[in-house]
Amino acid sequence: MPKKYSRKEGKDWEKRKVQALFCRGCLQNNLRYNKGMETQTTNSISKSRSRIIAGLLLLILLLYFCYSATKWYWQRSALNEIATIQEAFQGEKAREWSKEEKKSSYERMQYLEKGLNKESKKELTDRNSRAGLKKLEVEFDRILHLEQKDKVIELDKWIDREEKSKQDRENQQALLRKQGKTIPPKNGGGPLSNQDLSNLLDVTTPELRAKFHQLVKEINQRRQGRKLPPWNPFSSE
Repeated sequence: MPKKYSRKEGKDWEKRKVQALFCRGCLQNNLRYNKGMETQTTNSISKSRSRIIAGLLLLILLLYFCYSATKWYWQRSALNEIATIQEAFQGEKAREWSKEEKKSSYERMQYLEKGLNKESKKELTDRNSRAGLKKLEVEFDRILHLEQKDKVIELDKWIDREEKSKQDRENQQALLRKQGKTIPPKNGGGPLSNQDLSNLLDVTTPELRAKFHQLVKEINQRRQGRKLPPWNPFSSE
């Protein structure tokens, strides 16, 4: 049989019941609040991490860009300075330079060349090749357009240089044979390979090749008049 409460006790029980329900509600609200705060904190930490990672990536990209830009600038500056030194060597003022000035400029150029990357070295080589070939073309034009009498004089100079060079090589080879040493090939490494010829075609123009062919033809005509064998510029002999 259920216990009976007095009116006063019943009111106290109802009051305690209400207080208990209120406390439970407060506890549930507090738990929900704490859970919400934890979620917000987790989201805040996640967002902070994302910002930090994004900032680090941006910093890395910025540093890489600065490094690449600095490297590119150094390469261009080095190529430009090398060109300036080369032009100075070919100028009239270079004749007035002392040995120390020439040595200093040459060493500076060597230092700059060592710091060039593969692409810059190729650019420098191509630039020097074009400059050298341009000089050759000017020289070919000069000889080919001379009066016949003056042209013969220039052709004889060319032939004499080749004959002297050939005689010097033969003397050196004879000395090396006598000493039992290996005979080095002609400057340039001997006969041109197919790759060498291909490279020549890449860096020369049809006009330059035509002028060279004409010059060789006239040199050999002059050599024939001097009872000398034909000259083959691509021979290792």
